[in-house]
Amino acid sequence: MEEFVNSVENQSFQLHPVDTQSAFLNIPIQFFFPNTSGSEDFMPSDVLKVGFYKALSRFPILVGHLQPDKEGKTHVVVDRDNLNMPEYLESQSSVHYETMRKSNFHWSAWPEGLATVSGITTANSEGIIKLINVHVVRMQANSGLVLFVNIPHYVVDGVGYFAFAGLWGEMCRTGGRSARQFCFDRSIISQNIPDERKPLNKETTAIYTGFNPLADWLAWLSPKTRGWVLSKAQFSDGVSSSTFRVSRTRLDDLRAKVGQHMDAEESAKVDDACILATLVAMMAAHAHRECEEQNNQRKGLVASAIGGVTGLLKSLVIPEPTHRPVCMLSDLRKGLHLEHKNYTGNVLLPFNAPCPVAVLEAPIGPETLAHAARAVTRTYTSTDPPLIGSFVDMLTKNPYCFTRPMLFLQNNPKAVVVTNEMEFAIYDVDFGYGRPEWACAVPSFVANFVAIMPSPPPGIDIVVNIIMKAAVLEKIVANEYWQNIATLIY
Repeated sequence: MEEFVNSVENQSFQLHPVDTQSAFLNIPIQFFFPNTSGSEDFMPSDVLKVGFYKALSRFPILVGHLQPDKEGKTHVVVDRDNLNMPEYLESQSSVHYETMRKSNFHWSAWPEGLATVSGITTANSEGIIKLINVHVVRMQANSGLVLFVNIPHYVVDGVGYFAFAGLWGEMCRTGGRSARQFCFDRSIISQNIPDERKPLNKETTAIYTGFNPLADWLAWLSPKTRGWVLSKAQFSDGVSSSTFRVSRTRLDDLRAKVGQHMDAEESAKVDDACILATLVAMMAAHAHRECEEQNNQRKGLVASAIGGVTGLLKSLVIPEPTHRPVCMLSDLRKGLHLEHKNYTGNVLLPFNAPCPVAVLEAPIGPETLAHAARAVTRTYTSTDPPLIGSFVDMLTKNPYCFTRPMLFLQNNPKAVVVTNEMEFAIYDVDFGYGRPEWACAVPSFVANFVAIMPSPPPGIDIVVNIIMKAAVLEKIVANEYWQNIATLIY
């Protein structure tokens, strides 16, 4: 550790407006490593810790303090005399690794206290927001190890997160001989945006620029105060989560059938993420409608009649929406030519695809999936540099607008947000004792989020985690169309 402290230089990183888009969220991941060889010297503590600080020396931003200014911008200040040292814990569990494996790594079988933070970025008991938390948990009888690593979205996105985790493993495997370097300079985003601009769709513009005093107040708060407020918001009330394995063969077959109802150019743009996002959005729409119908039946005829009249009067003032947003988070690295720059900051932006409600609620089949997928694909694949430039301009002009998407989703409980994590190096985190057998985030905390992830090697299937209100998720789990291509893991 002393060698690491001596290597740190005073510096300040001004976060980009794009960094703020998910600033109130953590990236809390658990990695599960089995001791398959039965080695007595399995992932030794000293090797892990030395490798950790060697990796940290390449990521100095993780020992800085968040400091907001009066203009709505946030800096990460690294001061050698006041380092924000990581939370690095190690403990021994009475749970055997095989117990977790038999449960398919369901969180009910995890060691108690494994995750030391939640999904919301908050200050610790000392009033400090740590920029990295680590908990190394050794399983009973040296049967395996679970590694919990959290980094707030303030400073990295998923690519940056797994860059650090992978580097840590590499430092352990090579004795610190990695030559990899990383870019933390946020100005690289603006430097790679062209002068040309393309207008944003009206739905996205309305979310970020409309009148919303509550969102402005949340954005005005300090990171610590905002984290405290959001931690009390009870986002997870009534929320449940399920994880599925989607068959590669059956997904390819479904894409082919959907493609028959599109022209060649459209079909070529529909990737795995788009078809899965569309299918989940349609299933969610069906589930919401079924839940509403069941609620009306339980209320009885009189209550339903009163509710119907009330709903009619309300619709005269606020018409029922004809479209529903499917939001896909787009990684801008390719669009901004950053793929080979090892940039670790946030370059994820949410693009809302307005899908007709009538299409989302139509019977699910290749033709209706094709119709809905057009809207998702049209938005998701249009994120070229001119459009990115317009988005960044809007964020820069309105530095306090970053909390508006969160409140928009709270006010639109039928919207769906999808993150495509297929390119994340999730299973490249290897400390010299093999790759993790499984990796996943903390249990659910915000409804209507869908994560699309790779299977553990050598698998070629796709893992999909769906977070919804419990009643809605129950309908999705039972959906016959979904059961035809997906298997419930937990």
